[in-house]
Amino acid sequence: MTRGPFDTTGLKTLVLRQDPIGAVLRPDDPLARRDRLTTGDLAGRDWFQFQEGTDEIWRNHWNGGEPRQGPVVRAVQECVQSVLWSGTVGLAPLGHDLGELAVVPVTDLPPSPVVTA
Repeated sequence: MTRGPFDTTGLKTLVLRQDPIGAVLRPDDPLARRDRLTTGDLAGRDWFQFQEGTDEIWRNHWNGGEPRQGPVVRAVQECVQSVLWSGTVGLAPLGHDLGELAVVPVTDLPPSPVVTA
């Protein structure tokens, strides 16, 4: 089982579920109090970034479909620290426990599929 999206060329996949996406924000961020957001609400913000060599389809999905600027992270804990310490934003599937961080649904992004391949 793995999370998409990714290039499925040459693979047979079965989608088990589709997880909606949310913006990861500090609890004191004014947007954290909203019921829902769009990527436009996050424009002009620094986003945590995945390191060079990360699958382009994956990177594009988790950057909300646009090139972004911000600190490079390699693990979930670094994503959390980047948001807490630097005030960056990013995306995560809804339902993940990210401690004290807020995860607000983003309505203009496709969900992230969980698949077997």
